[in-house]
Amino acid sequence: MTDTFSRRQIVTLLGGLGLAGMSSTAFSAPNPKPKPKPDPTPVLPAAEGRLRIGVIVPVKDDPFYKACADGAQEAATQIGNLDMAVAAPEKRQVREQAMFINGFVKQKVDAILISPVDAGLLAPLCKRAMIRGIKVVSFEQALPANSRMAHVDPVSNRGKAESFLAMLADDAKDGGDIAILAGGRNGADGQGLVSETMQQWLKPAYGKLKLADTLYGNDDEKAGYAAADFVLRQRPNLKGLLVFSPAALVGAAQYVTDRGLAGKVFVTGFGRPATLKAAMSAKAVECFATANPVDIGYAAMQIAAALARNTMAPGTGSMLTAGRLGQIALGENSVATLRPFVVDAKNFDKYADLY
Repeated sequence: MTDTFSRRQIVTLLGGLGLAGMSSTAFSAPNPKPKPKPDPTPVLPAAEGRLRIGVIVPVKDDPFYKACADGAQEAATQIGNLDMAVAAPEKRQVREQAMFINGFVKQKVDAILISPVDAGLLAPLCKRAMIRGIKVVSFEQALPANSRMAHVDPVSNRGKAESFLAMLADDAKDGGDIAILAGGRNGADGQGLVSETMQQWLKPAYGKLKLADTLYGNDDEKAGYAAADFVLRQRPNLKGLLVFSPAALVGAAQYVTDRGLAGKVFVTGFGRPATLKAAMSAKAVECFATANPVDIGYAAMQIAAALARNTMAPGTGSMLTAGRLGQIALGENSVATLRPFVVDAKNFDKYADLY
C-alpha cells in the first residue's frame, strides 16, 4: 500500500468536503459578498385614495413608446388622483421587463400597463401579478388572454383596409390599376390584411380601382424598393402602390422618388411619420394611415384606471367612456381596437417628430 494519492483522488476527497477548487488562500478571511444590485423599477409614492399605475414599455428613447407614455400621462392627469411611473429598459430585453414587473408587484401597485417584448415569456409573471390583485393591461403587443384583463390593439385589419381604400379613391379619382405590396404571407401584414382589403374593395365606391397585382414578402425598406421596381417595370401604367409595412412604404416611396414618378404613381399604405419626411417632401407619398401612439397610451390608461376602480368589468362587451376618445368597447378576448388616422400635408408637421 502507498501513501501517494493521485490528482483525481485528491479532487474527489476535497469535493466531498466542499473544498474542491479552493486554493491555499481560500482558508484566509472570506471575501465579502457582492452587494445586490438596486431595483431599477421607479418607485410610486403611496398615498391614500390615489391609484398607482406602472407603465412598462419595450425600450428606452423610442419615439413611438415615448408618445405612448405621453398619452398615458394625459389620461392620468384627466382622470385625477392617479400617480404613474414609466419603466423603460435600456435595451429591448425580456429580462429587464421581467425585473420591472416584479418591482411593481413588490410595490403593490393597482395596475400595470405593458407592451411586452416577448408576450409568451412574460405571461407567467403577469398572471402572478393578477393573482395578487393587480390589474394588467397590455397595449400594442398583446399578452395571452389569460395573463391580462384587457388589451389595446392599435388598429384592426378592417380599420386599415377602410383607410387604405378611402385614400386610394381620393387620390386616384379617375381610377386605374393598383398593386399591393404586402408583407410575409403568414405575417400581420400578409394574407389576412389582403383578404380584408379585398372585402372593402368590393364596395361600389371603389369600382374604378382595379387590383393589378399582389406581391408578398415586403417587410423592410430594401424589399419595398425592389418590389416597386419590379412591379412598375412590369406595369408602367400603374396608378398606385398600396404598401402594408411601414418600412416597405419608405422603400417604395424612395423608388418612386428616384425614378421621377412622384405625382404620377400614388404611393400610400401604413407608415410612421418620422420615417416618411423625405417621401412627404418629395410628394411621393401625400397621405398614409398610421396608429396614433398617444391614443394607444391614453386608451390603455383609461381602461386600467377603470378596472382598478371597478367602474369597468373585464370581458367581451364591456364599455367605457374614455375621455376624448369617447366610447371604447372590449371585443373578443377583451381586446379594445382603435381606428387608424390619416396623416397628410395638413397635419404631417404635427406628428413628423413625434414617432
